Amino acid sequence: MSIWKNFVNKLQEDITVSFANPKTFDTNWSFNSSRFRLISLFALLLIVCSILFSLFLFFGPTKSWFTNNDVSIERQNLEAQMKRVKELETEINRQEIFIKGIQDVLTGKITPDSLEKKPADLKAIDLKDVKIATSRDESKLAKKVKDDMRTVQKKQTTSISNSLFDAPVSGYVSEKFSADRHPAVDIVCKKESTIKACLDGVIIYSGYTKNDGYFIIIDHGNKYLSIYKHNKVNLKSNGQRVKLGDPIAIAGNSGENSTGPHLHFELWFEQKPIDPQTLMSFN
Repeated sequence: MSIWKNFVNKLQEDITVSFANPKTFDTNWSFNSSRFRLISLFALLLIVCSILFSLFLFFGPTKSWFTNNDVSIERQNLEAQMKRVKELETEINRQEIFIKGIQDVLTGKITPDSLEKKPADLKAIDLKDVKIATSRDESKLAKKVKDDMRTVQKKQTTSISNSLFDAPVSGYVSEKFSADRHPAVDIVCKKESTIKACLDGVIIYSGYTKNDGYFIIIDHGNKYLSIYKHNKVNLKSNGQRVKLGDPIAIAGNSGENSTGPHLHFELWFEQKPIDPQTLMSFN
């Protein structure tokens, strides 16, 4: 018990801490305190320094040594970049398919009949292997039917005229046709007017591009194509058949090449643009 009391008494004894010049032994600075206060002060300083050091380690530049947040962020960025690359690849593939489709249409490889969906379970039949005897009367009837079909087909290929075409939208022509500079007509119409098919045909493209916005291409057969650009929205999709006057889109202002709500309308014959105003009136 006396040992504990002696220890406590020593802690409570006052001591003097001074700083002196070793050459002259002159006291430069000193203070009086007890051993207990000095120990408490050093302990407090040690605790404060430990806290500051811990904060520096866990929240300073070295926090990545103890956490994996940076790794997670890098992984998320990598996944986002990979997703964007896949989207770009998909967009490039779509553009390539679109360009290939336009080339096939312009070169005559694709016709409206070739776009009709056929049952997958039908098997091709080689007519050379089928032997059917025909009578003389049947041969005469077959020849007459073939002649009639040729006559009808000839009439159809030469019967396209102004009376068969109808304007896709009503309005005034803000820019006329020019084969070299502007192979189309721009029709300014009422806001959100309905765009209609100018002739019977098949939708061979319905989509969106950066420059032309939403647009539609229709193959009318007989080497005629019509193109409708800068739509607000397309109402028809690829492969659909349309009749003269069927709604196909809503007029708008989509695409970077558009400067205001209008319809950019192109008409092609035998892979060359022609002036639509020679076949229809937009008033």
